Amino acid sequence: MTRLLRRIHAFCAWILIILPIGSANLAESSEGTSPRKDLDTEVWKSFDERWEGSITQIKVGSDFIVIQGKIDSTHKSGTYGLVALPVHASRLALSTQSAPEAISINDDGTFEQRLNRWEGDRAANRDRLYRRWHLVKQLESSWTIASVGRYADWIEHRQPQLTEATLTTKKGLGGWTPNRGPGLEKELDVLGIGAVTVNVAGLHHVLLLDAAPDTVPYVWEGTTYHFRESALHGYDRIFRIALENKVMVSAILLINNIRDPKQAEGRLLAHADATPDGTYAMPNVDTEEGVRYVSALYNLIAERWSRADGKFGRVHHWIMHNEVDFGWVWTNAGKKSDIDYLDLYQRSMRLMHLSARQYDPNSDVFISLTHHWSIAGEPYAYGSRRLLELLQRFAAAEGDFEWGLAFHPYPQDLFEPKTWQDTQATWDWDTAKITPRNLEVLDAYMQREEMRFRGQVRKVHLSENGFNSRTYSETDLAEQAAGMALAWNKLKRLPTIQVWHYHNWVDHPDEGGLKIGLRKLPNDPKDPYGMKPIWHLYKAFGTDTEERVSMPYLQVLGLQSWEEALHPFPTP
Repeated sequence: MTRLLRRIHAFCAWILIILPIGSANLAESSEGTSPRKDLDTEVWKSFDERWEGSITQIKVGSDFIVIQGKIDSTHKSGTYGLVALPVHASRLALSTQSAPEAISINDDGTFEQRLNRWEGDRAANRDRLYRRWHLVKQLESSWTIASVGRYADWIEHRQPQLTEATLTTKKGLGGWTPNRGPGLEKELDVLGIGAVTVNVAGLHHVLLLDAAPDTVPYVWEGTTYHFRESALHGYDRIFRIALENKVMVSAILLINNIRDPKQAEGRLLAHADATPDGTYAMPNVDTEEGVRYVSALYNLIAERWSRADGKFGRVHHWIMHNEVDFGWVWTNAGKKSDIDYLDLYQRSMRLMHLSARQYDPNSDVFISLTHHWSIAGEPYAYGSRRLLELLQRFAAAEGDFEWGLAFHPYPQDLFEPKTWQDTQATWDWDTAKITPRNLEVLDAYMQREEMRFRGQVRKVHLSENGFNSRTYSETDLAEQAAGMALAWNKLKRLPTIQVWHYHNWVDHPDEGGLKIGLRKLPNDPKDPYGMKPIWHLYKAFGTDTEERVSMPYLQVLGLQSWEEALHPFPTP
């Protein structure tokens, strides 16, 4: 990445506007404080071991947990139990604090055990929903791990079931905030927008370690934090306005990379190995204190923004951090192998999934990835396909869950809107990039059986995408709109893709020269906030004027019809 683009990314992060970055593989171990040298070996040994038994299903009710499983027929004579481990605990070794629960084994080796959901006094909120469960076996006076871990498969929701978000259009806006400029208050309705993403950062200001005049106690896992409600009021307003506009909301959770040692909450929330290179950090899911703080935050915001009365607005889905295949900038955890890094990331996904499903059984978590597909776009990145493969492997081993994909198929070059000329976007599984030119590859890949959840194709949101206009000349504006016309006429024919979130709504004067907005610069001397041709095109999508407004861009693309835009690519 050029120094210019690094500056662009740093600036955009500061103002909470997201731009795409690449991906690659970090093989070096971290220089931080976490003892993680053998993590890769532990993960694969846990997943591939021929264990004595297995846990096949976990159901979590309001006060109970029911765990089903089976012991291998050659091991039925032993003494077995169940243990609830925190997400950061070893998969192969038990700590002395682990307290197994005895179970009864049927003659055929199966078992079904009903256990208390809460450890000790429920008022302390020691909730075993947030644990990874293992079968254990007693050997003389000690216990040993006897199965791969498993998380909850089903969670009883705590309130009347919320209405599932439905999309009437694939048109969305990315990084949306209301009142972006004068006269734009009704823009969601004017454009016919069906979904938005909202950046959520500064969460370390929500739960304080010490009481303050404007806080109230918030007890979690036996620890009393201090909730500062005012830190969420700005987001409450955004989500209420979105709810009033009846759009689907996906919150992008961004963890500030706090370097100030005096900022105790920020240092606790961000991973200890995060380096100053990262604009944002991986959450601290590597220590007992960090997991407790993260799960407390996730539970608090999931409950707040999933109320049936909509008092604080509504969040339908959770995009976990940003462009994690390029985590060095956007979700920094120091130098990690891809397995080590993805293990941290999937813990954060699990914690949010477990939190959200208590309040909204239709709420999903999404992995956020760049357009860099089979190759690493930068030295400190991983490649989006590799992380998808690893996530699927973790989920298959430890209990699958409904995660979705939030993909960013920008053109190959952010400054070049003519995505139909992208040379690195090819129609094969090993394409270097997935851009609007070859969206068919992503659609086919997510239809593969191994990528599905219980036979169903996972949700795919193109959660951040846009086209640049180098200038406001007629030619440049036509090429910008043509890129969007190509993308739309592909994605509306691709069954896995649910929504396209256009980024950016309005050009920004300090975005490194990029002008990817639907509207012109606020300080443009001739036409501030002016509607570009792409604005009129985006408005027309899904309406009876779509064909008429789109037609001129066929000539720019060199096509005779929109059917020619779709490249035949076999689904598996």
